[in-house]
Amino acid sequence: MKMKSRIKKRIFSTVVAAIMLLCCMLGTEVAYASNIALTINADVYDLKKGSHYILGENSPSASTAVGTLSISGSVKASSDVNSFPAYEVNNGNVSFTYSINKGVLDRKEREWHLIDDGGKEVNGLTLDSKIQSGVLILQTSLDGINWTEDVLMSDIFEEEADTDGFYETRDVQLQNGCYYRVIVAYKMERRVEDSKILFVTKKNYEQKQVAEVYDFYVFNQTDENSPDATPMKKLGGKVNTGKDNGYSGNKPIDKDDPHYGWDIGYFYVNGYTRETATSDKTPVFLKNVGDKVTLWFHLSEDINKLRGNKHLSISEDTNGYDRYFEIDQTNFEHGTLIIQYTNAQGEEQKPIIYTDYLDANVTTGANTKVQLFEEGDYVVSLNYEIKTMGGPFNAMASYTNYKIMFDFSIRNGNCMVYPFDRLTGTELANNAITENGFKLDMAKSKYLTIDVQRSVIDVGTDGYLTEDVRFNHPAKDGEQYTSEGVYTFTVKNLYTSEETTKTIYVGTNNYLRALSATGMSIVELNAQIEAGAIVREDGIVEVMAPPVEPRPEETETESTSTDNDEPTTDTSTEIQPPVDEDQPVDDVPVVDKENPPNVTPFVIGGIAVVAIISVVLALNRKEDYLAKVNVIVEKEETEE
Repeated sequence: MKMKSRIKKRIFSTVVAAIMLLCCMLGTEVAYASNIALTINADVYDLKKGSHYILGENSPSASTAVGTLSISGSVKASSDVNSFPAYEVNNGNVSFTYSINKGVLDRKEREWHLIDDGGKEVNGLTLDSKIQSGVLILQTSLDGINWTEDVLMSDIFEEEADTDGFYETRDVQLQNGCYYRVIVAYKMERRVEDSKILFVTKKNYEQKQVAEVYDFYVFNQTDENSPDATPMKKLGGKVNTGKDNGYSGNKPIDKDDPHYGWDIGYFYVNGYTRETATSDKTPVFLKNVGDKVTLWFHLSEDINKLRGNKHLSISEDTNGYDRYFEIDQTNFEHGTLIIQYTNAQGEEQKPIIYTDYLDANVTTGANTKVQLFEEGDYVVSLNYEIKTMGGPFNAMASYTNYKIMFDFSIRNGNCMVYPFDRLTGTELANNAITENGFKLDMAKSKYLTIDVQRSVIDVGTDGYLTEDVRFNHPAKDGEQYTSEGVYTFTVKNLYTSEETTKTIYVGTNNYLRALSATGMSIVELNAQIEAGAIVREDGIVEVMAPPVEPRPEETETESTSTDNDEPTTDTSTEIQPPVDEDQPVDDVPVVDKENPPNVTPFVIGGIAVVAIISVVLALNRKEDYLAKVNVIVEKEETEE
């Protein structure tokens, strides 16, 4: 019995192990959460009182943070980038939240608790206001070395403070990948052992300055388009717009202008297939399937020392506004990038505004991806202010506004429209027929011109077909057609001068089926009917061969021949669709087919199952064999 029990346990263990192995082989992919909050780990530095929170060569301590930093959005953890914990964003942006841990504000006097700090310095930065209960600083960097301050918040632990969603990433940061550093600094105190002076008890306290440092990297994984890809086209040029006039002026840049003879940088576009232009010389970039039209900015100068001159720099434009885009007065900071998109309907979208753009691109000589573009019209402007120190001892500052502004358009280079069956969703090839009707898909090519003609087929009393045109008008994306007839589409691309024609049949008429199956015109089908052809219900065209007149000398022989005649054969023929050998393969719409299912896990699983069955059978045979041996042994013992 013990032997049987052990065997059963082995069988059970083998089956369980095999099932677990099968589950592991089938596996699942790690997916993005639609909206999740991920906690970022902190390095906590315990610093001496009066250290001004200088991190320097100090090492993190074993102390725990008083709060928690989290990022929220469609995001997941990824592999480290340059030793920074990395997070990949699937779509949209992510927001940052800092929250104080429960119980921190309720700590007793003899525990480390928060106290106000009247200082204004944190790790080399001078704040506009006092630290008070604590300060939060967010810095960004494109290289993890040079950092720019984006957020400075003081007194963050007071009752009215709000650090929930205190920051949201920007498109330009995620497209290029961005390093983030959040520093939370505060002062702490605790009561230590009392001391006595004569008969007076003196309370003693210990203080320290604490800095929580959160370093991480966030990016949006896209199909990369190299900044060096060709063809490429530089766009825009600098304009002196005067000062504080909404960047609306246009003054000549002469030798006395501080911007004379040099550029802050330049924009360029690549990732397209071909370039053309409109009548007003606006560049039009044509893209094909798979192209990633991308706008880049190359920063040529150190914005804090233009042309190597410490008295020439990019200034913070605290009262900037833009008349062209109708942007209200705000702090443009160190350069503001503005992008406005106009769709195919001529509707101008709200401008996308990136303030402090030049400071965010602090790495001189770097090519920074601005944005990926689809079909549409775009206007781009980079507004910035230059500060010039002059006069006695270079103590007098003067300011001038400049902008680099340009427009361009993007169009799809194809000349295709795709009809899909209205009910099944199947793409219909040229000359296809459907009973359900169909709808048009312009494949996001919103700037094609499409004309459609519908005609119906009438059968006369003589059996011949005539075509009656019912309408001929422009078609639009998503339009549906359900009435019986012949639909002919003519598609034109105004930017490439290409033209494509497609014919779709709707209905169950046998003549429509014949036209679809054979590719013949109505004139050609009428000629076949006149020759005696029969159009079957399924659309097959049968042509009966004319009878062969016997020769006179063969008549007598044929009349006496009865038993030896060969059986007659059917002389009808089926007309097959003509094959157009000159039709290029590329002109036929290609339907994206789903990838064939990966059967490998199931094959491996099947092998595992067979292995399990084999093991079970072997163990059963072993059990039967041992049982027989036990019977023989018991019999021999009985006989003895």
